[in-house]
Amino acid sequence: MKKNLKSPFTKVAPPGFTKKSSLIAEQILHSINNGTYPPESKLPAERLIAEQMDVGRPAVREAISALQIVGVLDSRPGDGTYVAAALPPEVTGETGIAVLEESDSPFEVLQARKAMEIGVVYLAVRNASDEDIRRIKRVWSQKRKMALSGNYRGFIEHGRDFHLAIAEATGSRSIVSLTEGLLRMTHQPLWVNMREQYYRQDATRLQPMVRLHDEIAKAIERRDSEKAIRLVEEHYDIQIEQHYTEPLERAGTPGNGKLTHLRGRLTVGRPRDTIHR
Repeated sequence: MKKNLKSPFTKVAPPGFTKKSSLIAEQILHSINNGTYPPESKLPAERLIAEQMDVGRPAVREAISALQIVGVLDSRPGDGTYVAAALPPEVTGETGIAVLEESDSPFEVLQARKAMEIGVVYLAVRNASDEDIRRIKRVWSQKRKMALSGNYRGFIEHGRDFHLAIAEATGSRSIVSLTEGLLRMTHQPLWVNMREQYYRQDATRLQPMVRLHDEIAKAIERRDSEKAIRLVEEHYDIQIEQHYTEPLERAGTPGNGKLTHLRGRLTVGRPRDTIHR
């Protein structure tokens, strides 16, 4: 396959048993190892990488995120993606590739969860007991506290409890089992890292998620299935837009901390904890 004369990248061949995101990461690593992109140099915009490799942007975003996890790439909010200043001793990328190969595509999992949870929330509204609703509200209260205190990892992890509580409210063991499987995929390292990094770059990005979870819990309590379904759809559409449609090079000022509650509104406060990678 001939290279684009303006790019070190080539079109990605049909992946076979190797994930497309892994093949993308391998090309990026090769360009770093051969000096095309030395330490502290800026990679092309993900849109251009996607065009040059003839792949979708979700796969490019996942490849870049995996290389960030292992310290090969750095994301600079409002600027773009750079090769790290201090690269690991041997930039073979095996660890980054392993992250991709061992994780399901977050993009595909989000689509699956959206399709399934529309039906789940409908049944939850119909079948939930008063105790089920109290449990959903209790779990949401805990998750909300994580958001307001700036504990992004806790907010993400409590998402499992919230969505599982809704599944349990359906009264169906089969639905609970299927939901648990999808939630395990959602909490793999690649997706957790993508979400945590995204929120840490700008704390206000968490506001739509806080609002939607709050309104979903209220819609279930009010037995409003139509609104609950609409909110679940919006919940997943926004996540896909945030993590896959919004460009990494988007201009803006990074957030500096946690969300705090002030007169019923969410505002930005100071950070509480740091990320460990």
